[in-house]
Order: sequence, then C-alpha cells, then structure tokens
Amino acid sequence: MKTITLKSFILLISILSGLSTNAQSQCTPVQAPFYESFDSGVMPQCWENISSDPSTSPDNYWKLNDQGDYGAANNGKNEGEFAKADGSNPNPDSLMLITREIDLSQLTTPFISFEWFSNNVDFPGDNTPLIIDVFDGTNWTNLDTLSGDSAVWRFQNYDLAAFMNQTIQVRFMVNQTLTINHPIYNDILIDDVRIDNCVSTTGQDGSAVVCITGSTVNLDDNIIVKPNGGGYWSYPSQPGLVNGPYFNVTTLDTGSTYEVYYIERLVCYDTTVATISFYEYFSAGIDGNTTVCRNEPVSLFSHLSGNIDLGGTWYDFTGAALTSSLIYSQSIFGVYDYTYVIDNVNCPNDSSVVTVEVIDGCGWGWPDASTTKQSFDNISVSPNPASNHLKITNSSNVSALKVEMVDMKGRGVLKEDKILHTSEVATIMIDHLEKGIYTLRVYNDEGQNVYKIVKQ
Repeated sequence: MKTITLKSFILLISILSGLSTNAQSQCTPVQAPFYESFDSGVMPQCWENISSDPSTSPDNYWKLNDQGDYGAANNGKNEGEFAKADGSNPNPDSLMLITREIDLSQLTTPFISFEWFSNNVDFPGDNTPLIIDVFDGTNWTNLDTLSGDSAVWRFQNYDLAAFMNQTIQVRFMVNQTLTINHPIYNDILIDDVRIDNCVSTTGQDGSAVVCITGSTVNLDDNIIVKPNGGGYWSYPSQPGLVNGPYFNVTTLDTGSTYEVYYIERLVCYDTTVATISFYEYFSAGIDGNTTVCRNEPVSLFSHLSGNIDLGGTWYDFTGAALTSSLIYSQSIFGVYDYTYVIDNVNCPNDSSVVTVEVIDGCGWGWPDASTTKQSFDNISVSPNPASNHLKITNSSNVSALKVEMVDMKGRGVLKEDKILHTSEVATIMIDHLEKGIYTLRVYNDEGQNVYKIVKQ
C-alpha cells in the first residue's frame, strides 16, 4: 500500500470551502461490522460527498438516485440502488465519496469489500480511474486504483489488517481529467460497501458423475460443500448455461468433464469447484398391470406409463429374455410378472414391471380361446396386429361362415353376416375401432373359430 501525507492534498483542500484538514467527520463512529447498500436513494448519514470543482452542478458530485448512462445504462440494477460518479463538463479531478467513521476494534480479521462497475462501450479502454483510500486519522493510504471495462459488476476486497483496532474512513474518488475522450462515456458505479471479519470458509470442492433424464444438472445436489450458502453458481465460458443451481448441458458433450464454480462474495472472496461429467439416463418407465384371459395377446409397453425409452429387453416371469413386447398370456390362471430392463452407460440400469393376471371367465359368453375346439381347419385371419382391416381367408370346404367381434368388456363392435364359401377371402374394415384387444369369432351352425385381435 502507498501512504500519502495530507500535504499532498493541500491544494485540493484550499479549493474546497469549508473542508477541514481533518477528514474525520463530526458524527459518532459506528462499530464494525459495517454495511451500506445505497438502496435508500439518498446520501447515507454522516457520509461526505465532495468535489474539487467549486460549481454546484449535481454532475460534479456522486449521485445516489440516478441510472448510469451510455455503457453504464445496462448495469442490471435500478436507479437508487447504487452510487454513481457521473461524467461531467468541466471535468473535476476529484469526486470523493467518503464513508462515516468506522471503528474496527471489534474485528479480528478486518476486510473491506464492494462492487464496482465501469464499462466504456463508446471508447473501450479510455477509463476514468476509481481510487480507493483509507484515512486513519492522520494519513490517507491508497489501497488501489481500479480501471477497465466489464459488462457486469465486479467484486473487490482488501485486507485492513494494517488498520487493526483503529477508526477509519474509506474514500472512493474518481479523476475525470485522465480520460482522452469525454468522461461522460465512463460513469463509475459502486455498491454494497462492507467492512467485516474475513471468516475462514469451510467450502469443499467436489466431483460427481451425474445421470440426467432431462437437459439440466442440479448443481445443488450435494456435489460440493458450500462455504456459507450465500453465493451463486457460475460457468464463466458460457454464463447463459447456468440458471440458479441448474446447469443446462444440452449443447455439451456427454461424458466430458466440466468445472462449474460456486462463488461467495461477502467480505472474503471464495470459490468452490464442482467437477462434473454427465450421462443421459434412459428410463424404463413406471410399473403397470393388466387383467386378461388365457392365451390373450398382451402388448406389454401399453401397460407402462411415464417416460419410457426404447432399446431395452423384456424378460418373462422365469427370467428368460423375450424377443418381442407382444406376448400371449399364459394358459394357467395366475399372476405373472414381466420385467423391462434398459441399460445405462456409467449409470445404474433401470427396470419396470408389468404384472399380468390371468383370470377365468371373460364375461362375454364365448368359449375361451384356449378351450375352444378349432372346428374349422384352414381358416386364417391376418394381419394381427392390424390397423385398418382384417382379411379372413377360407381355404377349407366350410360354407356359410359369419363374423362378429366384441371388445374386452363384452360389447359387440362389429357383425358381418357375409357368407364365406370355399376358397373365398373376406375383408373386414376395423379402422373405426379404438386401439385395444378384441375377440373375433368366425362361425356357422356347425362350429366356430375364436381369435384374439390386437387393433393398433
């Protein structure tokens, strides 16, 4: 730090009418911890707002209820929520905003922190400096001189151990004579001035392989141990991918490693790192059940719910793998579980179960398909499953055949009194029927054939 005696400011002080050579204010010192948010829109009590320009123009002083101009207009905060050093003409070499007296005697690790904003979009790099000084009752000590352009507010903090147990004031000063172009293009904003102990944080970095079913990773899912919990998540290379605790990975590569930062900016600046790699988690859906008759066609997928990803394997109640999700129920009454398993790379596999209960008596008065004697040979029905139509082929010597269909509740949905003679083909339209399972009976006075039909 650079120490400057009060002699350096004799010229300035002589210009400022009524300014005492002792920078300490006449207000009673306040005990740190200390915080000023500038949210009242007026000058905080016991602060000083001083300009080297004797003019009374408001542009020559710090403003407390004014929005930024030019590049500072898009600072993301509302007017009345920060202090602003407005560019002016003529250009004062000193616009000074000085805190009230602050007693550090109760602090063991005193720090000062604040946010500041500077963004000259018209003439990038042509910046008004922000000078931060501390007064200990005798001398002003320069902590730092800041300048530069950024589209976001920046956090700054300094160790005040050199002023332990003292009563201090902090000065925020800008010099508008140092810009090449007009300083109106580079307003300087400050906010959230805080003086407090720098407490050693307990944040711990962490890493995780995350399995996701959507497009985001929840960074708050115990990947790190947060220091105090008052920070925010940041992915600097693509800030738009982070929304609160959610990290949008839609455009990122599965299996690659990414570092996302949890940043706390109280008095001490602390960053905790979450190192993640993510994989898409394929879901087997939510369990389901159905009640059917013996030897009835069952589409297993139709009885699952939720998010169901394809590509898995069905297993029957004995653990044997199935080649299709379309099965026929067992011929013995009972309850049977069919399990769908989907593999996940670097994530746990997922499974779901369809419970199929085979009951006796389907309620429509026809013989069950498993017990019906196949009275007629060489009669076929196709396709099955079907979407629009059924073709009934009579390759036998059976004559005068009729057709009717019922749904699973025993309601008649179709009846055709067409007579199928030997070697004829009849086309039955079923495009008007709802998707589901139906029973088709082909019959005459001498006998019948019964078929279970799946309408897609």
